[in-house]
Amino acid sequence: MAFPDIKVNWKILLLSFVLACGLWYTVTVRDRLEVQAEVALNYRGMPENLIVRDGMLKSFTVQLRGPRELVKGLDTKMLNYSVDLSHLRHGTNIIALSAPFAVAESRALDVMGTVPNQLVLEVEGIMESTVPLEPRFSVPALAQAMKAENLHASPASISLRGPESVIKKMNSLKLDVPLELTATGDYQLSLAVSTPPQVTATPSVVVIRYSIAGKRTLAELERVPLLDAKNSQLHRITPKKVLLTVELPEGLMGSKSYLEKIRVIVNVKDIPPSGSGELTPAVELPEGARLVGISPAKLSVTKNGK
Repeated sequence: MAFPDIKVNWKILLLSFVLACGLWYTVTVRDRLEVQAEVALNYRGMPENLIVRDGMLKSFTVQLRGPRELVKGLDTKMLNYSVDLSHLRHGTNIIALSAPFAVAESRALDVMGTVPNQLVLEVEGIMESTVPLEPRFSVPALAQAMKAENLHASPASISLRGPESVIKKMNSLKLDVPLELTATGDYQLSLAVSTPPQVTATPSVVVIRYSIAGKRTLAELERVPLLDAKNSQLHRITPKKVLLTVELPEGLMGSKSYLEKIRVIVNVKDIPPSGSGELTPAVELPEGARLVGISPAKLSVTKNGK
């Protein structure tokens, strides 16, 4: 059987090949783009008795490829990735980031790679403990003559919940109390409890009470016992001076007018009819002062001429 003589036109074949390559490029390469996007991580299924100490990320980077129009119109804010934590165990847990992304266009997009490509989560158990509160003043902004005292918290103890490794080390919880008031008196404030990361406190707010008072000091003062003008010429007192030990506000130690108000008085009504005898003097004190001691405790009063 004779075959027809077919002449091959190589120019036409070459042109067809070039057109085919151009069509392939247009469909598979030119009309497809790659883009980098941030993908939000959503966590679910966390066991109630466990806590992730380290390794949790808010997002990761993904390289996506897809049709030009789809990639250009992609809303990267809608990209998210759901991580199932229900199978976590104590210790190191590795979770691969390779599943399809939960976006409507995901079926038309190819995931070329992720950074990172896995999560490395350090997991431990949760512990609860009740510890005493230890309130303490932060750097005081008080006048030199003032002092803060009677500091206590209500309730006196607090319940803590958090990572076992952290809670085991907490025998108490220190609470810094701000102190900016300079007037004497009793104060009360509500203060939020500050805890280490991943530790929660119950209650989260406590009541703090404290007092601000003047600093006090002891002073030894010599004083001349006094009689009224009428009797001072009729009687003499021995000894001529007494030594007082007085507790008073520290800030008033240098006040001459305040110290002058501290006086020793001999009451004429207490002098015996004979005109002589031993008497216990009275001590006049200004507000804020307190008598600690007097020496001698009794004075001899003698009528002149005897």
